[in-house]
Amino acid sequence: MTLTAKKPGRAAPRKRIDAAARRAQILAVASEMFARDGIEQSSMRKIAAKAGVTAALLYKHFEDRDALLMAIGEGFFVKLAAYIDEAAKGQRDPVASLKAQMLAYMKCGIENPREYHLTFMTALPRLRRVAEMKSFRERARRGEPVMDGDFPMGMKCFGRLERAVADVVEAKLTRIKDVAALSETVWAGGHGVVSLIITHDNFGFTKPEKLMATSIELMLNGLLKT
Repeated sequence: MTLTAKKPGRAAPRKRIDAAARRAQILAVASEMFARDGIEQSSMRKIAAKAGVTAALLYKHFEDRDALLMAIGEGFFVKLAAYIDEAAKGQRDPVASLKAQMLAYMKCGIENPREYHLTFMTALPRLRRVAEMKSFRERARRGEPVMDGDFPMGMKCFGRLERAVADVVEAKLTRIKDVAALSETVWAGGHGVVSLIITHDNFGFTKPEKLMATSIELMLNGLLKT
């Protein structure tokens, strides 16, 4: 009896996906590698290999790691804007609106820890936006809208916070009238809570909901007139 070897079947062709889906796939891989291995240890070549694409295709979508990190940040800010806008719906009292928006900010960060860490806790000098922040501030001082200006999504999110703070100031409810300083201080408080929770989850904190609510109450007690 003669055995004949089976002819090897042809490998199934790799399924093609559109450019948007490929870009999302690459960003998901890069985000995971940056968070797990560190940005400096995650080369473009390694990211391409992990994503199952050629280096040439990767560079077609992203010039370098900074471009990848910027895109991850912009994606996070799209989520953050949705959280904030949903929280602001139907809010007529400026204090209640600011409180709801800050709670939404913290929830978004805690529910998306990897993206938050890469967006807010990564120090890359080339990603600084000094010129854009200067333009942002100038427009804000002139009373021009900054939430929907020609700015990156991150600054549009900050514009939402600054508008909420300005509403409280304009209602003459605060002891301090410097909207820029108040906005940055409020953001710093929220950032501190999120950063602690996502980086020290084994500390045994109070439940996040209570910790967030308590921090907001303390912030408002210091912000508002007695």
